[in-house]
Amino acid sequence: MSTARASLAVALLAGACAGVADPPAPPRAVWLDVDPAVMPGGHEPDDGVAMVQTFHSPELRVAGVSVVFGNAPVDRGYAIAREIVARFAPGEIGVHQGSARASPDPTPASRALIAALEQEPLTVLALGPATNVAAALRERPDLAGRIETVVLVIGRRPDEALTFPGGGPNLLDFNFELDPEAAEVVVGSGAPVVLAPFELAAKLPIDAQEWASVWDTPFGEFFRRPIEDYLDWFGDNYGRRATYPFDSFAVSFLVAPELLRCDRTSVVVREGPADGYSDTGATKPWLVRTDASGGWPVTWCHTPDPELKAELLRRLAGG
Repeated sequence: MSTARASLAVALLAGACAGVADPPAPPRAVWLDVDPAVMPGGHEPDDGVAMVQTFHSPELRVAGVSVVFGNAPVDRGYAIAREIVARFAPGEIGVHQGSARASPDPTPASRALIAALEQEPLTVLALGPATNVAAALRERPDLAGRIETVVLVIGRRPDEALTFPGGGPNLLDFNFELDPEAAEVVVGSGAPVVLAPFELAAKLPIDAQEWASVWDTPFGEFFRRPIEDYLDWFGDNYGRRATYPFDSFAVSFLVAPELLRCDRTSVVVREGPADGYSDTGATKPWLVRTDASGGWPVTWCHTPDPELKAELLRRLAGG
């Protein structure tokens, strides 16, 4: 082959290779552990919103869904989760009923999570009390090494009051306080832990007008009445008809991490004042951030980019 022809062949080959894009990364396998209450009067549609966000995120593949007590009794939450999966999941996904109360006992949900972890490594989105996940890890602590990340919606800073700008009743660190022992098992398991605490959600209200942008979608058809009821509840209790996307931040950490500011730090459990609207007694366990040595290492997310709101609404609308 002449020098000219050889040079032309090399140039054509280089051009062809330059036009080949890298193959897309395979979707991340996730397990959803939820306590949905998507119903008028439920006042907590956040888990359901996060489920749809996950199903509408091509970066993720849901390996299974488990249901725990929390925002609704577990049998009611199980029925709601099944309906959300039937309406919004991109394919057939198993839904497994779990603990009805704080308990170390295994359930169909914890056994299903064990079986799924035996099949492949998973990221676990624990959007309610950690009871189901802890039951799996109590039975099979070796599987902590198969959890790529576990994201929990828990945590507070020392002396932080869990209320919204403008005042109103203090909330509980709900998912932690319903089963502190389970949270300790999961956070202390050795699996990489990410926390999406109250302070994160309190910085990103979604008001009624913004929610109206997604009403004319399949999401809005199912969620409009519960979310409008939720807006009314916030208006009555906190003076602003806006909701706060607590559980969606767990999903956003996986699909839009550039829109969250997070730190590496540690957490500990200590006794703090009983400060929630429904508390009784003088003290209770708190899971608190500590920047001192010791404690369990975690990634602590604390500040959302304002653009995260539009990104969430786009995904919910199916965009």
